Amino acid sequence: MKKTKLFLSLFVLATFLFIGCNSDENQDQVQEEVSPDVAAKLQAAYFDTSSAKVTTFMGEEGVAVEDMFFTFAQIDELGEGSNIPNTEHYRTTNLVTGLPRTITVSVSPDLGTLGSNALDVAINMYNNLGSQLTFQRVAFGGKGRNKANIEVTEFYELESGGFITLGRAAGFPTRKGDPAKGFGINSRWFELSIAPTVNELAGTMAHEIGHCIGFRHTDYQTRESCGQNVNEGSAGVGAIYIPGTPTGSDPNSIMQSCGPAITFNNNDKNAMLTLY
Repeated sequence: MKKTKLFLSLFVLATFLFIGCNSDENQDQVQEEVSPDVAAKLQAAYFDTSSAKVTTFMGEEGVAVEDMFFTFAQIDELGEGSNIPNTEHYRTTNLVTGLPRTITVSVSPDLGTLGSNALDVAINMYNNLGSQLTFQRVAFGGKGRNKANIEVTEFYELESGGFITLGRAAGFPTRKGDPAKGFGINSRWFELSIAPTVNELAGTMAHEIGHCIGFRHTDYQTRESCGQNVNEGSAGVGAIYIPGTPTGSDPNSIMQSCGPAITFNNNDKNAMLTLY
C-alpha cells in the first residue's frame, strides 16, 4: 500500500518543484471564475469550491470541482436534501438502471500501455465483486452504438498549491439511468518521481468508475482522510447513506477523498452489492 497519500478526489501531495511544459490539446482551459450562483449550488451538494474552475472537459463546458466535472445543466439539477452524518458510504440520487447490465469501458491510446493494463485491472476488480453490474472492455473511439458507455481519456494539468489532480469524473449517473460518460486521467502524474504503478492507477480508475456509477466520497463532508476538517454544507441531493456501511471513519475505503487504497475493502464490496 502506497505510503504517500493520494487525494483520490484526486490529489497527491507534491514535494517537488513545478516543471513547466507545453499545453496539450486535451488540457483543461480555464475561461472564467465560477459565479457565486454556481458556487452556491455546488456547496449545497457538499462540494468544496475553493479550487473550482470553469473549464472544458471531454468536449463540454462546465466546472471542475474536486475530482468531478459537471456541465452547467448538471449543476442546475443539484439541490437540497436531508441532513446526514459525516462519514459513511454514500450514493447519488441517480443510479444505473436496467439490471442486470453490462457497462462497456474504453481507454484512450494516449494513456499508453500503463493506462490499458490499469483499466483491465480495474474492470476485473469490479467484475470479481459478483454484482449485477458488470464491465466489459471495448475499443476506444467507437461511434453511435459502438461508443463505450464509459470512456477513459487523457488530460494534462500541472500541479497547483502543492497538489496535483490525478483523475476527474464527468459527473454521476444520468436521470435516464446511464453511467456518467467517462473520466479523465492526468498524464502529468506519469512524469513525476512518484509516478503510478499499474495497481495504483487501477485504484484511481476504480475510484472514478465508482463516481460514474453513483458513489460519493465516504468523507465528503469532512475531508478527514486528507487531514482536513471541512464541512461543506448541511444538506445536498445526491448524498444518500448506503445501509450496512460504517457510521464511523473508513480510512481504507477506495472511495475516501484521500488514499492510499488501491483495492476494495469489505465496506466497498457491501456498498456495491447493496446498490447493484
